Amino acid sequence: MANNIVQQQKNRPARVKGLRLQALYTDAPVRVEPEEPKKVVVAGLVEATPKKDYPENFFSRAWAVFRGEFATLFKASLYFLIFTLPFVVIVAWFSNYFETMILGGTYNFMGDIGVGFPGGGDSIAVSVARLYWEVKAPVYCMIAGTFILGSLGLGGLFYCAKRSYYQDYYKRVTRTYWMGFAKHWWKYFVTMTFATLIGLAMAISVLYLLREQTLGTAGAGAYCAVVFSFLFGVPLLTIPVVMCGLFASYELTFVQAFKNALVIIANAPIMVGIVCLFSVAPLLLCLIGTIVAIIVYAIMALIGTFFVALFWIATASRGMTKCHVLYENMKKMELQNAKRAAKVNPYANSKNSANSQDDYVVRQGGQNQPKKKPQQNHYQNPKKKKKK
Repeated sequence: MANNIVQQQKNRPARVKGLRLQALYTDAPVRVEPEEPKKVVVAGLVEATPKKDYPENFFSRAWAVFRGEFATLFKASLYFLIFTLPFVVIVAWFSNYFETMILGGTYNFMGDIGVGFPGGGDSIAVSVARLYWEVKAPVYCMIAGTFILGSLGLGGLFYCAKRSYYQDYYKRVTRTYWMGFAKHWWKYFVTMTFATLIGLAMAISVLYLLREQTLGTAGAGAYCAVVFSFLFGVPLLTIPVVMCGLFASYELTFVQAFKNALVIIANAPIMVGIVCLFSVAPLLLCLIGTIVAIIVYAIMALIGTFFVALFWIATASRGMTKCHVLYENMKKMELQNAKRAAKVNPYANSKNSANSQDDYVVRQGGQNQPKKKPQQNHYQNPKKKKKK
């Protein structure tokens, strides 16, 4: 009995950590970029391609590239700055002008407080509610529009960051940036529009709840709007983060990048979640005030955007590497299990094993009898004459 148990354990298929959502995964290589023409130093000799010793760890490599390629990426961010100018116009000037235009600059909150003061003063609750819904909500919609417009420039910025991350040599920053813009602008535009609309829905739901609470009319619908917008919105916002890193780095179509983003999130949720929290922190700082928002904008536009781009590329690279390893291990285990099953049942891998066994039973009249050995013909010398 013990021998049977040991034999069953040997024949049992080996267990391996599976790749979640394996059916959606596309095992793609890193995108190969066209080599930049090199400068001819001497007749017949060109300038050598520099290779820097960056760490193998993905996020350590991103930080090392940020320091080592700072000058090059800073030049690329200057072109991205063009697409972000509407944001600073809305935040620094138009938001205050719009608030004054809608609400006006004078309020009378002293009405109905006692003898000598006329009635009919402004209500603080109504004024604050109007501030939330008639000023803040439209301004957030305008800012969302500037984000969508700014996403057009992400294609060139991520392309430059990708080439720096993988050490694809380039010195012509202008040519490289606009080459990446021409290749990837529509992918980043579609993806970041999706992310911006989700973030806008979450912000508007919060403003609506604050308005209802200020007026004292908050019901279950206002609370449910906030809960469900965050419940579905936060996980959905992780998809564009991974997709933006995949677009410039891997040989994937838009649909394949979307599917691989789902696979990476399913297999490395903690890593993706930490990177997303790190990325959304500057936006939360903008809520403190106008001055802080302008400072954050200047830092992000000049330095922070390509810093975040490097970390998003590192996230995509680490996720694809992990999925590739799990995918290869699963293929090896499936092959080993198939070989093990073939040893236990020789007919398991035969194409016509079931049909051959059924035919055998029919030929034997329904009985599982062994086949008769064919009768051997004895050797006969052809020179010897047969007897008549």
